[in-house]
Amino acid sequence: MKRESVPLVDFLKEAKGSIIILPHENPDGDALGSAMALYLFLKKKGKNVVVGCRDRVPHFLDFIPYVDEIIRIPNGKFYDIGIVVDSAGFHRTGAEVRVAKRVRIDHHVGGEFNGRYDYIDPRAPATASLVYELILAWDEEAMDEEIATCLYVGLATDTGFFRYSNTNEFTFELAKRLVRYGADPNYVYRMFSERESVNKMKLISRVLETLTLYEDGLVAGVTIYDRFFRETGTDYTDSEGLVNYPRSIEGVKVAFALIEKPQEGVWKVSLRSKEAVDVSKIAERLGGGGHKYASGCKIKAISREEALEKLLSEIRKQLKLQHIRG
Repeated sequence: MKRESVPLVDFLKEAKGSIIILPHENPDGDALGSAMALYLFLKKKGKNVVVGCRDRVPHFLDFIPYVDEIIRIPNGKFYDIGIVVDSAGFHRTGAEVRVAKRVRIDHHVGGEFNGRYDYIDPRAPATASLVYELILAWDEEAMDEEIATCLYVGLATDTGFFRYSNTNEFTFELAKRLVRYGADPNYVYRMFSERESVNKMKLISRVLETLTLYEDGLVAGVTIYDRFFRETGTDYTDSEGLVNYPRSIEGVKVAFALIEKPQEGVWKVSLRSKEAVDVSKIAERLGGGGHKYASGCKIKAISREEALEKLLSEIRKQLKLQHIRG
């Protein structure tokens, strides 16, 4: 589990200036958990460090230790070091950030590469596991309950609470270690999964009315119109996880959620597959990226119909490339 050499550790040990840690826009559990764990660790090491995010912390992650200390970006300030976590690159922060030296910690395939201090491993189950390895290589004695909780949030949520294909022996070993440090699995699950609002339930009801099958049942998707958020008193963060409803249908190989974002002039796409189809290839051709079974992108389109056709065209292409039949 412990790496023999991690250049980023030596780099951060010697760092004298200001550091900003950046999760991606609309952060998920791995992005925020990894960012906050690294933040708390570096603070222990006496570093001048902050976490910056374009978006507010979603309700289902507001229990992560010290998320109230996250600052909003862009803020116009200059930082000596910028560390983007769980992201294909700094463009995924959704905001301009002024930094002298850029570093990326991530477990996604591809993306931007900034130099020898990047810490990227697509084999890792979550970015949180890479942050743990950094801590392990530097000073394991600095681990505490709060850091362990942050890391556990990242690991558990990015593996679907140990149900997804990135769950293996290493994943459980890391989870065991984090629990030993003080992470509480039941607490994390309850706070993340069992605090839904009535308004979120109403949103789910509206979204499921749009559920449609395509390609003889190989593909299923939902549409989340911007008006749905206004009509149900919810917001964009409440769309998290809704793609799993079409994904759960028997026989479906590719599932998607098409989310209208009129302020940006785009349709946000969440893609999921169960086993056969590599949805990261679909997302990459549309300018996005992610994992083999969970990816995303943004499609510039005036209408839902235009965005849907662009998306379905790439899905059909991938089904054909992989010789997937019903």
